Amino acid sequence: MGFRQSSELTLENNNRVDLGLINLFDHLPAYNRLIKIQDQHSALDLAEHYFRCGMEVLQQAGNDRCFAILNRSLLALIQAKKGEWDGALKIAEETLGEALTQGGVLAPICELLLSPIFLASSEPRQARSPLSSLAELYKKIDLETSLVKKGDAVLRTAIPNKLTQEDPAGKQGAVFPAENKDTYLFRIQMFGPIRVFHGGQELTAAQWRTVKSRHLLAYLAHQDKPVRTDQIIEDLWPYVDPDKALALFHTTLYYLRRLLNQFTNEEMIMRGSKRYQLRPGRILIDRFQFEEIAHSALEKEMTASLAEQLETAVLLYQGDYLEDLDYQWIMPVQEKLRNLNMELRQKLAVYYLQNKMPAKAMLHLQQLMALNPYSESTLKLLLTACMERGDQAAAIKHYVAFTKNISKELGLHPSSEMKRFFANILNQTNKAAF
Repeated sequence: MGFRQSSELTLENNNRVDLGLINLFDHLPAYNRLIKIQDQHSALDLAEHYFRCGMEVLQQAGNDRCFAILNRSLLALIQAKKGEWDGALKIAEETLGEALTQGGVLAPICELLLSPIFLASSEPRQARSPLSSLAELYKKIDLETSLVKKGDAVLRTAIPNKLTQEDPAGKQGAVFPAENKDTYLFRIQMFGPIRVFHGGQELTAAQWRTVKSRHLLAYLAHQDKPVRTDQIIEDLWPYVDPDKALALFHTTLYYLRRLLNQFTNEEMIMRGSKRYQLRPGRILIDRFQFEEIAHSALEKEMTASLAEQLETAVLLYQGDYLEDLDYQWIMPVQEKLRNLNMELRQKLAVYYLQNKMPAKAMLHLQQLMALNPYSESTLKLLLTACMERGDQAAAIKHYVAFTKNISKELGLHPSSEMKRFFANILNQTNKAAF
């Protein structure tokens, strides 16, 4: 038999095998489903189906992470091409975050593939070069993996489980629906160093992937409203190149979401119209508890019941607002809340003095002197409380300490009015003694 005849016979046999395989596939349900998909859906739907099948195969075959990450990158592009931007962005953020943890050339490849999604989902800006200065990006991420030390062990006071205030989502400009829930999944303590609690347990430093992910949560809690992507980047990465900052934002967002998802299946960071917001009604924030009580109380006449509410408010003030963070956007709010805390304490002190409770008044007045050691008006109240308790020695001690302090720090002496006030209360006490 010649070579040509042999080749023709082989080809004929192969064709028979192929026809046999096709006939066999005609009887398989999976093959029929695939044909239906091809008939009923667009090429993009079919591509998405293939990629999702590929992800399942990778999981069954040992889940090679590199191939899985590349596969998910392409899946994100398919969803973006179909116009499903929210789903595409979520997959892209998670995929880039995983790629960055793998190192090597995988992260640059993913950034190249996914950068159109990030650019289209953020504010319009000039087209970026996806592979530019990636070494600097890695250095930035490495620096941010240094975690802050864990703060104090437990909040000293009990925090109510629910506020009687209007849901934050009801504020003008909110784009997300309010949650009608009676319990909170998380509690964020923003007075003093930021601390985050789930139930009664604090999230420890070891649980945070990066310091910046903690800062991002603090920022979203601080805003308490939907915030545009470009505004977040400007506030958290003010001195970083905008293109690098965009990649850092999406990576940080991925880390934060992954951490919160360890405790709940609910999506705690909501996105809409290129804005991000914490899910309303599911996170209790001490700052808004404090402000709600304070603003309500300052408009009313003091009573015993109101004094109890104010005591609850000042106990929430565990230190200056977000005192461990150093951003420009914190300072105005920090100053406002500090002044509000001092106003509440002074109102309580005056109420206690008027109602013959000098010991309670002194607790707040000593705190006020520590916060504002140059205030003569606070010193007058403190001296009055000391004298009402019959503690002339304490009054003299506080006055002398004040005099030395303003002399050393400011080069000043007590005013004539302050001197007369001090002399008068000493004379009145001496006369009462006789």
